[in-house]
Amino acid sequence: MFNQFQEQSRQIGTSGEMLIDTDPAKEFFRVKLRNIKPENAGPQFTKGIVEALSFLAKSMNLTVKEHIAGEEDPNE
Repeated sequence: MFNQFQEQSRQIGTSGEMLIDTDPAKEFFRVKLRNIKPENAGPQFTKGIVEALSFLAKSMNLTVKEHIAGEEDPNE
C-alpha cells in the first residue's frame, strides 16, 4: 500500500519535506511541511496530513479537537 501511494505521488509530481519536532516525555510534537510541489498544493497537503493524523488519533480512542486557521467555527 505504501509503495502504491508513493508511486502515485511520483506520477503526479508531488514532493516536499516534512520536519517532525518531538519531545515524547512532554507528549509534544509539531510538524512543518516545506518545499511542497506543486507549489499550489501546500494547503491541500496540510489538510490531508491533519485528516490522516485525526483519523489515527480517533482510531486510538483519543478525542480530537482541530483548529484550522481561516476555518473558525461560527458556533464558537
